[in-house]
Amino acid sequence: MNIFPVHDPVLIFSIVMLSVLIAPLVSKRLKLPGIVGLIIFGVILGPHVVNLLERDKTIELLGTIGLLYIMFQAGLEINLEEIKRNKHHSIIFGILTFLIPLVLGTASAYYILDMNLPASILLASMFSSHTLLTFPIVSRLGLSKKKAVAATVGGTIITDTLAFVVLAVIIAMNSGGLTLLFWPKLIGYSIVYTASVVIFLPRLTAWFFRNYFNDSGVEDYVFVLTAVFIAAFFSHLIGLEPIIGAFLAGLTLNPLIPEKSVLMNRIQFVGNALFIPFFLISVGMLIDPVVLFTNTTAVKVTVVMIVIALLSKDLAARLFAEISSFSKNNRGLIFGMSVSQAAATLAAVLVGYRVGIFSADVLTGTIMMIIVTCFVGSVVTQRYAKKIILQETQSPSESETGRVDRILIPIARESNVTGLMDFAFLLHSKTGQEPLYPLHVTVDSSDVQQGIIEGETILTKAGIRASAVQKTTLPLNKIDTNISSAILKAVDEQRISKLVMGWNESGKLTGSVLNTIAEQIAKNCSRMIYIYKHIKPVNTMNRIVLIVPPYIYKQYGFNETISSLIGLSGAISADWLIIAEEESNEDIAVYFNKLQKKVNTYNILSWKNLSGHLKNVIGADDFIIQLVPRRSSISWRLDFEKMPTELCRSFPNNNLLALYPSTVSDDSYETIAGDDYDVSKPSNLMRELLPVSNILFNLDYDDPSRAIAQIADIIGTEKRTRIFDTINSVLNDYPLELTDDVVLVHSRTDLLEDYRLFAAVSRQGFVYKSLSEGGQYRIMIVLLSPLSKSTQSHLNVLSQISRFVMVQPIIDVLLKAKDKNEFVELTSGIKDHN
Repeated sequence: MNIFPVHDPVLIFSIVMLSVLIAPLVSKRLKLPGIVGLIIFGVILGPHVVNLLERDKTIELLGTIGLLYIMFQAGLEINLEEIKRNKHHSIIFGILTFLIPLVLGTASAYYILDMNLPASILLASMFSSHTLLTFPIVSRLGLSKKKAVAATVGGTIITDTLAFVVLAVIIAMNSGGLTLLFWPKLIGYSIVYTASVVIFLPRLTAWFFRNYFNDSGVEDYVFVLTAVFIAAFFSHLIGLEPIIGAFLAGLTLNPLIPEKSVLMNRIQFVGNALFIPFFLISVGMLIDPVVLFTNTTAVKVTVVMIVIALLSKDLAARLFAEISSFSKNNRGLIFGMSVSQAAATLAAVLVGYRVGIFSADVLTGTIMMIIVTCFVGSVVTQRYAKKIILQETQSPSESETGRVDRILIPIARESNVTGLMDFAFLLHSKTGQEPLYPLHVTVDSSDVQQGIIEGETILTKAGIRASAVQKTTLPLNKIDTNISSAILKAVDEQRISKLVMGWNESGKLTGSVLNTIAEQIAKNCSRMIYIYKHIKPVNTMNRIVLIVPPYIYKQYGFNETISSLIGLSGAISADWLIIAEEESNEDIAVYFNKLQKKVNTYNILSWKNLSGHLKNVIGADDFIIQLVPRRSSISWRLDFEKMPTELCRSFPNNNLLALYPSTVSDDSYETIAGDDYDVSKPSNLMRELLPVSNILFNLDYDDPSRAIAQIADIIGTEKRTRIFDTINSVLNDYPLELTDDVVLVHSRTDLLEDYRLFAAVSRQGFVYKSLSEGGQYRIMIVLLSPLSKSTQSHLNVLSQISRFVMVQPIIDVLLKAKDKNEFVELTSGIKDHN
């Protein structure tokens, strides 16, 4: 009794899965790419060698699913932002890598293999297409953002699309369907189909993610898989190959499935462990190796196909590198990534073989070409990628800071685990080896044991979530009398660089910032702090709305902050809208242009009632991020400290992020260079810039313009009127609320040659029309800076004023003193102390 081939479905699946397990291990031992090992196992197990497995409808079905899965993953993993940024490179390379193989392939097939013209063109189109099978190598080595890689990926879209068009035309010609209506129908159906997928699929997917998201992620995965195969079916329905639909679905869903998300990890895991291996084994089962030894025609076809495939892709890479001025190593990387033939090539040859255009010799030659090109592509890609890394290691890089990037995630409630951990994944480097640090703090009390148990539950859930995206965690379960103190200790003990904290559940201010814990941490910690309010899955956000206070972009830590946000926007493929003053927007736009990032800007005229100004600007799917200045910084104002709560109240259905940029310590703060004043300490500022003669005490009126007039009298020059008008215009349009008691009015002018600083104290409080109604501020500080001083000098003085008003004993003395003599007496102790 002949027991082969096996027909028992359980045994068939067992044999295939055993092959999926063993083939990569054997390939690794032989230093062969894993894809080659799976194809070889398919050859051995298939009907032409051992005949253990029959290529029946079950194998064909799973193989087809695997082919569609490869194309879907290719579209999903492409960095669309890099392609947009370097689209001219992608277009040039896409055209070259399509035309050169097409011309050489057509000529060789027609004159050497004696094929007819349609078959020759179809065979040549197989050389033009390629599959990004070596992209995981590039990604693993951290080179996925290189221009050469982006150009290759973008060129893949162009050349594969053109190759599919050739396939559709040749098949129609072979079946007699190439009529006058063919092109209008193909173009019309393609436009309608593409528009439908691009417009409706992202909206439907975002709606599903927002309304049916849960921690398990099973529904998300099933929905995406269903959408892919429906798109592939409709692609086939209009006369295109299903792999086009799968590829388009991947491109369309790319912005909604971040690279470092749980869903992406599940898609890759299932594909790499099940569907794609089935496809590769099914491909190997088509090969009859005996033909290579008994059929000279098959040998001839195989040799010609391999030579043309390697030669044409090498010529395309060389010519493109010459045109675009890429180095030799980048040229080699481009060739290695673009030479591998697999998904598109197999689709074309299988279709051609099925309709009778190609013979079995071409099918065998194609499989051999795939094996050789995949092997060459893997070896070449790995070789030149390592050379590029070595070259960059030997040359200094601006991005190398020598600092370890570690993220601490304090989590108080189990309901916050998913949102905070998923957000931290987007900030964490894909190639970074550092673990994430989830933290739970139990307040030392009689219920401490219960708190520890709750903490263990939260940290376990955080660890499971991290494992789903192949990240490690170092959980921290602390007991302390004070939560903020425990977090600060953890920051120092673990050398943390970033903190990701949850938004206060009520969305209200407790104290003066988001909550008292955040207030204490922001005050005592110089690291970057993210306070995140999670409403919807962050991958459904279409745009980042970044609110940038004045001067914050001139501070230490701004570059690092923007780099972090750019990584976040890239992960979710979000556009940018910068909300800032016109002058700030101009400078920020220049900064983004240097990074080759396109941003839109919105000029804000007044920071008062910001939410009202933005009602018609911010959409439902916008991610609102506010940079929050720290106290004593040049950009700090009380308005900006209160703003997160105002935004939370006005936009309750938007994701919000309050972001504190990192800072330097006080002793390293940059003071004015080259100027006459030492303002490194508030006491120096008070003595040198704010003499007692420049302070107006115990005023009995609430009109700040009267105080401005007195200040102009003190200056006492022939330009008094112009000085009064200068200060008064700023007073009416843009006074700055520093604290509940202090308002700052500052201006740069050509009327003075040196800094002049004044203070006015009102018993009943000054009233400002442009500030919130009912607000009365008892102290007004006026700064006039000469235009001859540098902008940085002016900003540093503003910073010292911000620090000065935070010295509460001095503010208390200003409010208490009735005249200059009493002020001098009361402040003598403070001066001595400083």
